[in-house]
Order: sequence, then C-alpha cells, then structure tokens
Amino acid sequence: MPYDIDNEIEVENDNQDRFSGFAKETTLELVEADDGTLLLRDAEQDDEPLMTIDFSDKLKELLGSDTQAIGQHMIHAAIQVIMQKQMSQWHAHVYDKEPTHYS
Repeated sequence: MPYDIDNEIEVENDNQDRFSGFAKETTLELVEADDGTLLLRDAEQDDEPLMTIDFSDKLKELLGSDTQAIGQHMIHAAIQVIMQKQMSQWHAHVYDKEPTHYS
C-alpha cells in the first residue's frame, strides 16, 4: 500500500490559539523489545507504542547492529514529514487571512 503524503492533518479552526492542532511538547523514546521489534512510544505514558518497526530475520542478519540506527532514521524522516505538513498548514492559515489595514 503506497503512502499518501497528501493526507489531511486536522486542525481546529474555532480555537483562537495560533498553535491549536500542534503538540506543545512530546518526549519520545525508541526502545527495542525482547523480540527485536523497535518501539516508538511516549516517554511519559506507558501506553501502547505509537509506532513499531519489525525487520525480518533475514534483514536483521544482513544489517546486524545497524537495525536500531536505520529505525531511528525512518522515524526521523516520518517526523520531518509531519512537521513540514503542519508548518505548511499553519502558514496557510496565517497568510489566507484578510488584512485589517492596507498600506
């Protein structure tokens, strides 16, 4: 299934807070489970993981100890995409408003 990068990110337009729809601060941790699965989770909440990365045994054998570094790069790329989409949407909200005074 291909990744659809044009998915909508929901932002509440009714809230007057200019950062509504954005996470204020989140601490994430990447841990390796006993079975070798990489888990991305909120460090302050011990709920189910936000994301899991599971490499096949053949790929684990091929990559060796580099699986954790590759998982970190995959998560970093995903976070960059999400942040870019949020910033683009935030800028669209700022620039689409009618100015109160024209110069």
